[in-house]
Amino acid sequence: MSRDNVLTLAKISDITTRINSEQDLHSLLTVIMDSARELLHTEGASLLLYDEDSGDLIFDIARGDRSQLLAARRIPKGQGIAGQCAESRKALIVADAQNDSRVLKSVDEATGFVTRNLIAVPMLARDRLIGVLESVNTLDGRDFDSKDVRLLTFLSGMAGIAIHNRKLYQDLQGRVEELNCIYEISRTIQQHDTIDELLNSILGAIERVLELERLSLIMEDQSEEGGYRITRTRGFDVQDEDIRIGPDQGVAGIVLRSGKPLLVRDVQKDLGFTPENAERYKTGSFISVPIMQDDRVIGLLNAADKKNGMPFDQFELKVLSTVGSQLASAYLRIIARRRESEIRQYRKDLETAAQIQMNSLPEIPGEIAGIRMAARYEACRDVGGDFYDFHYHSESILSLVMADVSGKGVPAALFMEYSKTLLASNIPIFLHPVRTLEKVNEEIFRGSRMGLFVTAMLIQVERDLSRFRIASAGHNHQILYRKSSGDIESLSAGGPPLGAFPNANYKETIVHYEPGDLLILYTDGITESHNKNFELYGEERLFALVPELGKEEPQDVARRIMEEVAAFRDGVEPSDDTTLMAVRL
Repeated sequence: MSRDNVLTLAKISDITTRINSEQDLHSLLTVIMDSARELLHTEGASLLLYDEDSGDLIFDIARGDRSQLLAARRIPKGQGIAGQCAESRKALIVADAQNDSRVLKSVDEATGFVTRNLIAVPMLARDRLIGVLESVNTLDGRDFDSKDVRLLTFLSGMAGIAIHNRKLYQDLQGRVEELNCIYEISRTIQQHDTIDELLNSILGAIERVLELERLSLIMEDQSEEGGYRITRTRGFDVQDEDIRIGPDQGVAGIVLRSGKPLLVRDVQKDLGFTPENAERYKTGSFISVPIMQDDRVIGLLNAADKKNGMPFDQFELKVLSTVGSQLASAYLRIIARRRESEIRQYRKDLETAAQIQMNSLPEIPGEIAGIRMAARYEACRDVGGDFYDFHYHSESILSLVMADVSGKGVPAALFMEYSKTLLASNIPIFLHPVRTLEKVNEEIFRGSRMGLFVTAMLIQVERDLSRFRIASAGHNHQILYRKSSGDIESLSAGGPPLGAFPNANYKETIVHYEPGDLLILYTDGITESHNKNFELYGEERLFALVPELGKEEPQDVARRIMEEVAAFRDGVEPSDDTTLMAVRL
């Protein structure tokens, strides 16, 4: 592999990390644009998002000279290079933009920017068009070529999935915040256990106390269909239940729209009912009161036909209005309790998942085949994406793994288990770090559709040769402490993260060691821990600490490093999983 390709792979690894680190959508789009300019060495770059309603492309983000003049500008469907790229879903290269009729000259005219050459690629996620990614004007005057297409296509694919996932994440975050609010509000409420019990109880009480022949409850439909439906009746035929009601239908529609109670003493005089319609009511009188949540109507309580044949009056109206208010409170309380139960179950599931994840990590023996080791792992959430592993092949050969999945939480934890299983099944087959990573990379790339990837360091210790072989999949540098000299060595090898793209190449580094040397494997959650001033712990502090611990036992080394990092954070919650393995060779 040439030096340029190695640099490109390293740059891709950096871009991937930056894209997956951004939580805010606007910041993510800015990173994508800056990455496009940096990756292709161009004057400018733009990201046009696809508007599904109109089919237009919208300049959401542009970077470069005069880019601010492009903000929110629309490109009609099929027009210009971007429009044709979106329509065909194929990459397009323009070598001479000033003389190419496909190029929209109005964009340059509006901004004063002169486009010499450009490249455009579609941005897709799950076969849906997200937008178009463009890069314009190479800095060295060269023409764009197929290599640029591959690089920008790779970036656009990663960007499309990242944008799609960010939107899903924002939607999920809004839902979680809603459930948390419901949990806090409903903690002290204790009455009816189910909606059925509540509705049957209230209708029975109203029927008994007010001596009514007919009652109905219309409630907001909680399903995806929305709207309102009749959920309970008394004195109606069974087929009258579960009828859907719209806000523009009949008397119910009047109350649904206004949110005000309605008392009708005579349907013919008050509402102009025909005699045929009025025959539906024995007394010609009824009441409909709204069931409110704040200022929103979530249902109706309807009463008709007093058993004594008299019309309703203000007394029944006040009673039913009060009952409607109580019903709203109780109904919402039960819904909140049900959601609280779901949240409790979700949290219980997370705790179970965290325990399963901890149990899936190997129990590190204090000593095996003459090598002493210890490991520490802390997830920044209930479940995490870091993992470590070791494999005993013989008295002379051991394999050590340190890995970090992009992202956090449940998706990262699931992807971690998937990646760990693939590594564990392939390591003993190949007994060759590079071949193992190449095989696992292909499996992960084919199996992952979420845009996640994993960095990993695979070290094969060969005791009979007093050496170890290293292969790295975009993982941060590891540490070797030389006991005899007290020197620190930074360990690395070339290669992209697992699952980043197919047909990846990995380099092997061979390091000889002496008995007593100390190997420290860790994830970037250690060095990227920060304090209240957002100052990073950093490699410099870690490298300075290791010589102080050079002669201690592995379990003490691991404990001390984790304690030092926690003390540095000074109460700040970790923003990433932290994992560490100390190995005395």
